[in-house]
Amino acid sequence: MEEWRQCGRWLIDCKVLPQNHRVVWPSAVVFDLAQALRDGVLLCQMLHNLSPGSVDLKEINFRPQMSQVIWLMELVRDAAS
Repeated sequence: MEEWRQCGRWLIDCKVLPQNHRVVWPSAVVFDLAQALRDGVLLCQMLHNLSPGSVDLKEINFRPQMSQVIWLMELVRDAAS
């Protein structure tokens, strides 16, 4: 099994991704894992799971679509500078 698929399976086993997440679909590509990890939310959840209280989950934006919008806005702003 490819390492990125193993990573996706591990994230599911650690309960930071749902069982049916697209990273385990037969048609999945490494980009699917990269998309899941891009905003850092899963990594914060993982850290919280491994060491409860180490991350204040109230400070995390759990709306990844908003994170992507903000990222795009910052990208456009930086490109205009």
